[in-house]
Amino acid sequence: DENAHTVELEHRLEKKYQLKEAIVVPAAGRDPEMIKHSLGKAASFYISKNINGKKSLGISWGSTLAKFVQEYPYEQHQQLKIIPLVGGMGRSLVEIHSNLLAYQLSQKMNTGCSYLYAPAMVETAELKRRLIESEDIAMVLEEGRNVEMAVVGIGNPYEGSTMATMQYLTEEDLESLKEAGAIGDIGSRFYDQSGNEIKHPLNELVIGLDINEYKKIPEVIGIVEGS
Repeated sequence: DENAHTVELEHRLEKKYQLKEAIVVPAAGRDPEMIKHSLGKAASFYISKNINGKKSLGISWGSTLAKFVQEYPYEQHQQLKIIPLVGGMGRSLVEIHSNLLAYQLSQKMNTGCSYLYAPAMVETAELKRRLIESEDIAMVLEEGRNVEMAVVGIGNPYEGSTMATMQYLTEEDLESLKEAGAIGDIGSRFYDQSGNEIKHPLNELVIGLDINEYKKIPEVIGIVEGS
């Protein structure tokens, strides 16, 4: 009985990682697309149940988050504002960028959103410095640091990584991330197995919240699939 199995997994995850709550979605016998669909449904149900009274919701980017937004029901949350937590401009896979997801979710919640007019990752540290000093970008990043709830995807840079598909990451990047101990990313920031942001040039080029800023958000919901 898969229900008993998922409940046991939920408890084990909560205990091991001191999570407030874990929700496990059965994946046996389902193709990757169906799994993402189930994840999106579970996430939208959980957030819909827990969003009342909140004034701000942050969202990162990625294919699992796009499914969550797709699955989200039409509701009234005029008191809420939706904030992208990482830049999202570029030529490919525009449908999973943070700005578009923030906009689509705001449409479903009948509310407003901000836009972060910057790429997730830029070419040089100098360009990043100039961009985050611009008032529009600085203001949205500040809004992001102060959200009451955040919804993020948790990525594995080495397997089916959207960042690799979008050519944000080259083969050499993946090699050097491995050497630096990166095991995953949240909002395009790479962290090690203790959950600390790694020292790596790529982390210096991201326009968005860093791992420590995510840790300060009162409630963070991670949506993740695969190992």
